[in-house]
Amino acid sequence: MKLRSLPLLLLASTALGGTITVPLSAQTPPVAPPAASPLPTTPAPSTTQPVPTQLDAVTTAATRTRRPLDDVPATVSVITTEDINRENMQDVRDLVRNEPGVTVGNNPFRAGFQNFLIRGIGGNRVLLMQDGMRMPDFPDSNMGAGTYTREQPDLEDIKRVEIIRGPASALYGSDAIGGVVAYTTKDPGDYMINGRNIYGSVKGAYSGANQQFAETFTGAVRAENLEFLGIYTRRDGHEFQPAQSSLGANPTSWYNNDFLAKLVFRPTDVDTIRITGGFTQGAQSSETLSGVGNFSSLFARIFDEWGQDYTQTYRISAQWVHDAPIGFIDRTDFLAYFNSVNTQADTYQLRGGLNDASPTNARTSQFYFNQNVSGAELQMNTNAKLFDLRNVFTYGLSFAYTSTTRPRDRWQITLGSPVRTQVVAGEVFPNKNFPDTETIQGGVYVQDEITALGGRLTVTPAVRVDYYKLNPNPDRYFWNSTGASLNVVPTSSTYVSASPKLGAIYRFSDIYSAYFQYATGFRAPPYDNANFGFTNAASFYQILPNANLKPETANSFEVGFRGKYETGSSWQLTGFYNLYNNFLETVVVNQVGPITQFQYVNLTNVTIWGVEARGEYRFSPDWSVLGWTAFAQGIDQRTGLPVDSVSPWATQARVRYGSDQGLIAQLIGTMTAQHTQVSNPTYFQAPAYFNLDATVGYAFKQNLKINAGAFNITNAKYWNSADVIGLTSTNQQLDLYAQPGRYFGVNLTARW
Repeated sequence: MKLRSLPLLLLASTALGGTITVPLSAQTPPVAPPAASPLPTTPAPSTTQPVPTQLDAVTTAATRTRRPLDDVPATVSVITTEDINRENMQDVRDLVRNEPGVTVGNNPFRAGFQNFLIRGIGGNRVLLMQDGMRMPDFPDSNMGAGTYTREQPDLEDIKRVEIIRGPASALYGSDAIGGVVAYTTKDPGDYMINGRNIYGSVKGAYSGANQQFAETFTGAVRAENLEFLGIYTRRDGHEFQPAQSSLGANPTSWYNNDFLAKLVFRPTDVDTIRITGGFTQGAQSSETLSGVGNFSSLFARIFDEWGQDYTQTYRISAQWVHDAPIGFIDRTDFLAYFNSVNTQADTYQLRGGLNDASPTNARTSQFYFNQNVSGAELQMNTNAKLFDLRNVFTYGLSFAYTSTTRPRDRWQITLGSPVRTQVVAGEVFPNKNFPDTETIQGGVYVQDEITALGGRLTVTPAVRVDYYKLNPNPDRYFWNSTGASLNVVPTSSTYVSASPKLGAIYRFSDIYSAYFQYATGFRAPPYDNANFGFTNAASFYQILPNANLKPETANSFEVGFRGKYETGSSWQLTGFYNLYNNFLETVVVNQVGPITQFQYVNLTNVTIWGVEARGEYRFSPDWSVLGWTAFAQGIDQRTGLPVDSVSPWATQARVRYGSDQGLIAQLIGTMTAQHTQVSNPTYFQAPAYFNLDATVGYAFKQNLKINAGAFNITNAKYWNSADVIGLTSTNQQLDLYAQPGRYFGVNLTARW
């Protein structure tokens, strides 16, 4: 079975002076009353403060309230601006480079980065959010197109990234079946430190992995109760160069412009209004040398192929935070937003017959994907004492309206003649493989954090009820795709689902604790799976819509143990067991003459279990050893075969010297086992490998900071198993999927 779809060992400091933001709606989330903290002690007076540990890092996405990782009954990773700069992270693959059980797939030909894969589950089964907004998704049916990627925010805009492992539908609804990736953008107040009212910086960065140059300009000002932030980033790059490859990568050049603006107004001491806007525009040109040659499956020879891709995204949100009581409500957050993604993928080919010595026709394709998401979130918090127990209630409403369309156009010209046709390879163009669709999502949720036994025990029950509706709008372009032989008309679908969750933390002492969490998840059938309709008469196959699909569901069990010491050392050991039901797959449902009919159906039940451990040992104030290990296995219960998307066992160790001020250096070694758990013996099993990286950074007071790194120092040839899912071991282009060879990266920031 193929399912295509982070904990980072971080210092417990927060980026940009330690200011914390909330990725849902509030940027200063509610904090539990003192009684909700670990069991209080009365230590002897001391001027020495405990050294922060990695478990002190704060998450706001896991419970929708600000909590140290030590107070959350789940596995969550927090990546800050300092981590991004120190590790010279330039894209989402870099973001999860050192994360156990989390990866991002990459298509080396044209599509580029794909989706997050968390503990073997990915794609739209992982919910992406930015400042509380649901980000546009990535249609499952785009996987075979080879020219689409899921858009991600520019890392220069980001203050923190939180990655929740496992189902999170109890707080976030549909699509959070495999986890949540929550981005939080920077705030002007992050720079207004030490009494300053104006800030400016220039940053330059380079990554040798794809010869990428990036320039970022940041400015922030404050005038009384008004603050403004503006960030502009320009990126230019080329193709990734795989290590020790016998094949040349497809020549590619690309650029990206990203703008972020944020206005913060505080009319009173308890009210904050934020207006955030973002715009991204990029283009990529590529020559697909890997697509040149004879292809018997296409009944054609490709003499040359070029691609031109364009992307535009828009984001705007308005947020109001009232941090004072209104009746029984102690805190109110309201967020309204709109975001949009528009992509265009143009392909030009010179083609001929399998035995032709020169091209006989030219083919041009233009594929589009446009999605708009409008939504609103209302979150409230109430602290109460019930039955002599502390309760922190978090509850609210959410609504999202999404419109999606994917038009496709293609025409073919016979060279040397005026013949031009839009009936190409058995398809009539322009067409749409699935109808334009409106999606309506609404949810109501409530969570209670109950503290008992003098602070030793915290129990966190939660439940969410979701309403989900699909409204397809088939037009003539959809019927062009399906053809007259299709006799199944797309219909609207409605789903209602309840997602409970129960977590508990027990603190044996100030040092040791244990936690348990049971969480559920659901994912409503997506617009393209439910209403995909397509006929290719030349290749004798057809895909039928299915209005009777059921939601995919998940049941997750996780147990963990933690230790946190005053010296700054800490560790966590986690075991998880996840059951996923009703996963969607395509199967043959009928044969009509020469036409084979396929349809998406709820077919697969998957079990994924594993163990993860991480820790940090500080043997002096400036020296520490950090490490993690992650092992997981997945089984398709229907076939008894392994789940290809589950990553092989991996472990990492690093030695770190220094602090965030002055010099900081680290040596990082990562070892990964061979990916033997594949569902077909002919599939490529990514070999075991050892990778060595080194980074060093130095801050010259507050005005200049430089970070540099050497990556894959040994120039090892290795593959990310997520990139090669489903590829056979005889694939002639496997080398192109290998990770970049030895390269260097550097970033330099000048501030005033």
